[in-house]
Amino acid sequence: VFNKTPDATEDMLERTSYERACIEARKKGLAPPRKPRGPLPNLPRKLFSYDHVEPKPAKEPPLPSSEAAQNHIPNHYTYSSVTHEKIAAIRSKTTLANTDICLDYKQSSNLYPESYPHFVRGRDSLREYITSLFTSKIAIYDGAMGTMIQNYSKRNKLDEEEYRGDRFKDWNCNVKGNNDMLSITQPHVISGIYKEYLEVGGSNLIGTNTFSSTTIAMADYNMEAYAYELNYEGARLARQACDEVTAADPTNPRFVVGAIGPTNRTGSISPSVEDPSARNVTFDELVEAYFEQIVGLMDGGADILMVETIFDTLNAKAALYAVGEYLEFSGLDIPVFVSGTLVDQSGRTLSGQTGEAFYASIRHAKPMCVGLNCALGAVHMIPFVEKLAKVVECFLHVYSNAGLPNAMGGYDESPDDMARNNKTFFENGWLNMVGGCCGSTPPHIKAIRECAENYAPRKLPDVGRPKMWLSGLEDLVVDDVHNHLGLPFLNVGERCNISGSIRFKKLMMAGDYATAMDIAKKQVEDGAHVLDINVDDGMLDGLAAMQKFVKIAVTEPEVSKVPFMLDASKFEIVLAGLKWCQGKCIVNSISLKVGEELFKEQATLLKKHGAAVVVMAFDEEGQAATEDEKVRICKRSYDILVNEVHFPPEDIIFDPNVLTIGTGMEEHANYGVDFINAVKTIKEQCPYVKISGGISNLSFGFRGVMKIRESIHAVFLHHAILESGMDVGIVNANEMLHVTEVEGELKKACENLVFNKTPDATEDMLERTSYERACIEARKKGLAPPRKPRGPLPNLPRKLFSYDHVEPKPAKEPPLPSSEAAQNHIPNHYTYSSVTHEKIAAIRSKTTLANTDICLDYKQSSNLYPESYPHFVRGRDSLREYITSLFTSKIAIYDGAMGTMIQNYSKRNKLDEEEYRGDRFKDWNCNVKGNNDMLSITQPHVISGIYKEYLEVGGSNLIGTNTFSSTTIAMADYNMEAYAYELNYEGARLARQACDEVTAADPTNPRFVVGAIGPTNRTGSISPSVEDPSARNVTFDELVEAYFEQIVGLMDGGADILMVETIFDTLNAKAALYAVGEYLEFSGLDIPVFVSGTLVDQSGRTLSGQTGEAFYASIRHAKPMCVGLNCALGAVHMIPFVEKLAKVVECFLHVYSNAGLPNAMGGYDESPDDMARNNKTFFENGWLNMVGGCCGSTPPHIKAIRECAENYAPRKLPDVGRPKMWLSGLEDLVVDDVHNHLGLPFLNVGERCNISGSIRFKKLMMAGDYATAMDIAKKQVEDGAHVLDINVDDGMLDGLAAMQKFVKIAVTEPEVSKVPFMLDASKFEIVLAGLKWCQGKCIVNSISLKVGEELFKEQATLLKKHGAAVVVMAFDEEGQAATEDEKVRICKRSYDILVNEVHFPPEDIIFDPNVLTIGTGMEEHANYGVDFINAVKTIKEQCPYVKISGGISNLSFGFRGVMKIRESIHAVFLHHAILESGMDVGIVNANEMLHVTEVEGELKKACENLVFNKTPD
Repeated sequence: VFNKTPDATEDMLERTSYERACIEARKKGLAPPRKPRGPLPNLPRKLFSYDHVEPKPAKEPPLPSSEAAQNHIPNHYTYSSVTHEKIAAIRSKTTLANTDICLDYKQSSNLYPESYPHFVRGRDSLREYITSLFTSKIAIYDGAMGTMIQNYSKRNKLDEEEYRGDRFKDWNCNVKGNNDMLSITQPHVISGIYKEYLEVGGSNLIGTNTFSSTTIAMADYNMEAYAYELNYEGARLARQACDEVTAADPTNPRFVVGAIGPTNRTGSISPSVEDPSARNVTFDELVEAYFEQIVGLMDGGADILMVETIFDTLNAKAALYAVGEYLEFSGLDIPVFVSGTLVDQSGRTLSGQTGEAFYASIRHAKPMCVGLNCALGAVHMIPFVEKLAKVVECFLHVYSNAGLPNAMGGYDESPDDMARNNKTFFENGWLNMVGGCCGSTPPHIKAIRECAENYAPRKLPDVGRPKMWLSGLEDLVVDDVHNHLGLPFLNVGERCNISGSIRFKKLMMAGDYATAMDIAKKQVEDGAHVLDINVDDGMLDGLAAMQKFVKIAVTEPEVSKVPFMLDASKFEIVLAGLKWCQGKCIVNSISLKVGEELFKEQATLLKKHGAAVVVMAFDEEGQAATEDEKVRICKRSYDILVNEVHFPPEDIIFDPNVLTIGTGMEEHANYGVDFINAVKTIKEQCPYVKISGGISNLSFGFRGVMKIRESIHAVFLHHAILESGMDVGIVNANEMLHVTEVEGELKKACENLVFNKTPDATEDMLERTSYERACIEARKKGLAPPRKPRGPLPNLPRKLFSYDHVEPKPAKEPPLPSSEAAQNHIPNHYTYSSVTHEKIAAIRSKTTLANTDICLDYKQSSNLYPESYPHFVRGRDSLREYITSLFTSKIAIYDGAMGTMIQNYSKRNKLDEEEYRGDRFKDWNCNVKGNNDMLSITQPHVISGIYKEYLEVGGSNLIGTNTFSSTTIAMADYNMEAYAYELNYEGARLARQACDEVTAADPTNPRFVVGAIGPTNRTGSISPSVEDPSARNVTFDELVEAYFEQIVGLMDGGADILMVETIFDTLNAKAALYAVGEYLEFSGLDIPVFVSGTLVDQSGRTLSGQTGEAFYASIRHAKPMCVGLNCALGAVHMIPFVEKLAKVVECFLHVYSNAGLPNAMGGYDESPDDMARNNKTFFENGWLNMVGGCCGSTPPHIKAIRECAENYAPRKLPDVGRPKMWLSGLEDLVVDDVHNHLGLPFLNVGERCNISGSIRFKKLMMAGDYATAMDIAKKQVEDGAHVLDINVDDGMLDGLAAMQKFVKIAVTEPEVSKVPFMLDASKFEIVLAGLKWCQGKCIVNSISLKVGEELFKEQATLLKKHGAAVVVMAFDEEGQAATEDEKVRICKRSYDILVNEVHFPPEDIIFDPNVLTIGTGMEEHANYGVDFINAVKTIKEQCPYVKISGGISNLSFGFRGVMKIRESIHAVFLHHAILESGMDVGIVNANEMLHVTEVEGELKKACENLVFNKTPD
């Protein structure tokens, strides 16, 4: 409107096009196009130490890398000594009549004085001389040969006859116009012209009459065979003329410039209008022709080689390649000049290059002088010479035409005109050498010389850091590039790569090169600085395809204006493409995987062609994946290339391998950050190199969702470029995003993924990818987009209360059971005859012991041993206190394997079926061999002997009883259920006797009997049926009953401690611990309990799927004195799992591992020393309080372990801090440390498996479709539920059966049971039934005082025994609490009863003060929200450590049917209830939850008004 910028209209038109495209996209259900971003500011390049070096004055032009050039070794001029086979082969074909020709032009070293300006061939360096000449004055080149021949013919007869001469009088075609042959047929004419330029013009250098003396150009006259002779004679005549003139004035030596013309064919231009890929000459043919010309020129005495009148740079590159070959074969330093021809005022060569691009294309040959000639007059050349003068690093020349040709083809500029028109060059200091081309004569050169004498020559530019300088039709300094996003980064367009574009591949397979060119053009239009070309495919002739593509591409100005990157896995393919490129290309790639020799060979070839090169981080051992490997291989490659091949370091591009992240494989997670770090180090260690990568590889795991991929790329590139210095990447420029265009949470997710910041980075990105896919599908179907995953939100701080600030204190002992005996350390009286509870008596009454008058009392005389530690007397001393002292003063020693020792005994003694049966069971009704426990009855001496050996040889402080399988359940395999009590009694009695005997021998080292309670051979959590996951072969109650009988037998037999061991299903352990609890309650004793789990493999999980931490969380309610791991694994394999347990276990910790893993025969190979060494890690880290051995271990193993352990201190008990709620499913969950997906300190309890809250779930339950119901459960967990609420309590359903079936199936589904369950019912018997099928620590929802205090306490006591947490509703005998005061009153009353009377752990109490419905229109309901929020805070203040929960959906029930409104109300409510009042838990649908910041402004205000009852409306 205000016409503020010149681009205002263009900017608005661009925006209008975008809005039109948006309209069209909406009509078609497509994604909206990307909004135009406008110009972005250029960001600074990452700089390294070598970037800060100040430019220095140049002393000479850049030197070739040859030893001769680098050291200015004079040319010896004795070409007879140059005998390389290729040179000799050319000489052998000479058409010279006298084959004994002169090849040597060396002069006597004392011919002229040694000081400049004198020059002697063979003595002086011509490179040094030219440098002195060109820096002291503007040197003079000659003028036109053709013009002089024309002028001669005007004064003298010079027709067909004269051209032929005597030698060619019978030639088979006309030759008039073949000026070069006059060096043979009319040498006096050519010599005369040479002399005239030298004497009249005053030329310092003259060009030979060899402009067309190649086999290619001479083919027009059928004179290909005479190419060598033509060059030889042209140079020889010039040599003679120069030497004559120099002899007359040795202070002004003259030099022969061997003129190498362009030929009459071109490598870059098609001779056919129909076929742009057609050519009439190849690169190799040009090289061959030029090489022959060069040999002739040098043999004829040329000093310098000049590749001139270049209208197609590919021809010049072929000529320079041939020059390079000659220099390599001869070992000489020959100065090389190059002169291009810009054909018109466009300032471009005939093949389309600008002057700067032309120079960039040939500068690899290190010419001493570069410039322009022909086509234009001096006036017309001015802007182009000015541009070259700004960039050319060597000397610069011009030899222009004498103006533009007139209508007759002549040139009208007089000598004075031409001198005046060249004056601009001199005045500006642009030139080091000047001459004339078409239309110029010796008088023109004289006039130019006289004008030039008044001016200083061009100063060589200062030498700064080298830069990569590429070219297509236009030049490109890579180090100065910024891309369309403002990044200092070279975009290499990826879409002409057969490996990366399906469309391009199809076009190539179909041979549709024209359409393929459209892809190439589009890449350039979209911002590609360089075009990657890859046609290397197994189904395609890559060699032919590469050549055809490049030949067509170079004829397309909109494609070939940029440089090419020639890309193939086969070197011959890139080399073939390179030979059709006039510009300076990049070759992708070479690497050390082919070995050093071939690597150097390939690099040398590319250097000769002037190509830059991508070097992959591969070597003979494979691909570099880690940061260190990337750096190592690149540094090694760099040293070889720079120091041995002399490859320009600025032309090296390392590709340290961009590898795929986000695969889910841990070893891939660091690939992004490894690359970024490696980039910086490589650039520090390898000055001037570039770093590239195939960016699309990075996000390959997210293919199909471009937004995700480009967002990952944007973040990756932002850091890799700006912080580490990455320079180049193969990209689709059109799809690239600026890092500021990546949405905030997506950007964070990308950073987490790229830098491997969080373990969930891949999972978070996959979630976001699923969302973007869903958006694509929604657009296709015209549906509303799904809700965007919000990504990780910052965790907000938890509301803290006074009890949260209590500092942890050192633990004096493990956590105590709540019984009076344990709390007060009351010693066990060991008089079990006085323990007469009816359940215990009933078991004893069924005993199979022959003598029913058995010993039940093990109390010792109180003065048997001294009272001080380490002595111990049963009945006098507290075993709990003793174990604490023992386990905190040293690493106590447990025993080793009973089964291994029985096997070893059987190898030395007969122990077969007969011995197992003994006399007592000789007629038993089934085989019993293998029932090791019964040996306590039938072969007691064997078992006693083993006990004694562990005590005396092993030095065990504690030994386990031979009762691993002594339950009615396990003994059913032998029909010996009735003998369970006796087996346990005898197993314990024998151990008691052994311990007492050994203790009596050394009372300072008392030994203890550990009653071993094995897992049985049935499991509560695992179905025995593959068809029915709800099937079980044992119930919780059956397990409890069997374990209780075992415990009575063990204690009656004299056990000191009870050990629930080798737990592969925690539900069995919970049943055993329930039975232990019952025994302790009935007996009133304090018996230390140990628990030992078994992780079955390297997954670190039990057979029933729990982690070690979850296993501990599930059983810690039983307050074991010691917990640990045994069996299944060797010590080495247990290390990571023991380390984890050592960080969390609050009691003592033990390990008794196997002697390694079983061998093929089922045996164990670890020796005692091996096993001790492997356990040493536990001791060194201070992880253990007790150690022993399991399968494969023997007394010598235990002895070795004991001797090793003696050198180390035991594990220190962790400090005691505030108690926390610690739940478990297959994995553990500390509720007090939880933050949900919204960053709130809040436990999401998933609500959708609640028959009261989900119609769909209810229908599935009614239909008995448990499989589909599991899908709902899984979805809840996927969506962010930390705990799963399960409620199947409905009047139309058998809730008891449904709860049990649902839980039994759910625990077999890892994606469901990994989280803890909340068992939810109005009938207590239903939750109790469910609880008995849960191996983890659950929450029961709910109990309350509405049933009266007695039943409330009874229910709470039962839940405490099961180790469940509990939801307590704010109900009492008078009804539901609605007001703030009532909520607080009922909860405080419930708390006092639970904590003070039931001794329920306060941290396991969750109060639900009743979330009631607001917004009903009833005034008495309006304050329900704020009442709840206020009550939460007060309850938490008055009831330390409790949690507060609520059914959140109740709050907004009046707004059902409009989810946006309901979730907005919930978001506001929860925000305040959680952060300001300390609410901890809620039954929610996590997938629908909103963060308060996601609630729209005016809606948020309305919600706050509603929740806090702020306004009457």
